Amino acid sequence: MIAAIADIVASKDVNARERRKLDEKMRGILNQTYERFKDYCVAIPAMTQGDSIELLVSSWQPIVFLFHRLLMEELEFRVGLGTGEIVILKGNADECDGPAFWNAREALDEIKSMKYMNRSAGFKVDEKTSGDENNAVVNSLLFYTTLLGLSTSQLQHCYYYIWEKKRAAEIAVATKTSKGNVSKTLSKTPCYLLERVMTFLNRGPMVASG
Repeated sequence: MIAAIADIVASKDVNARERRKLDEKMRGILNQTYERFKDYCVAIPAMTQGDSIELLVSSWQPIVFLFHRLLMEELEFRVGLGTGEIVILKGNADECDGPAFWNAREALDEIKSMKYMNRSAGFKVDEKTSGDENNAVVNSLLFYTTLLGLSTSQLQHCYYYIWEKKRAAEIAVATKTSKGNVSKTLSKTPCYLLERVMTFLNRGPMVASG
């Protein structure tokens, strides 16, 4: 299994009103992630300590979707990914335990300890991890690295194109801009390639015929 632990940076510095708004926003994103990717969520995504998110999943899709949504909301975060066995105690991710979570937390703690390096993601995989889970971790990090290079406007347009499958005219309505502006924005991003790669990965392993 794959565990992801994401800490929202500097969330403790906001006042009580802003913290409530942040809490509502994060819970909304988690609910959206779970409702869309129930089949890949081994446990219900959870918030811990008010500024930390925990996922327990079997594939890369909910992880990348979560990354995209957090970046769209301009929420800076650090994330650790870990693989390994799990112990499911109850239905929520923060009520589970095991090496997958330990590895994710160790990867996250390693990032935090690097004072002179600007890293926001890390990973630690168990030596018994399957090839599919290793690939899921790599895919998640590569997609995340790509999304980090996009502006908020580009992230919004790419979100509607990749995840909502909307066309330029529909994206224009959703983002209250012109169709021409949407096309221009998308053309400056790797959005079309990302969508094709994700579609390819969603097809699963190819079987050769003889």
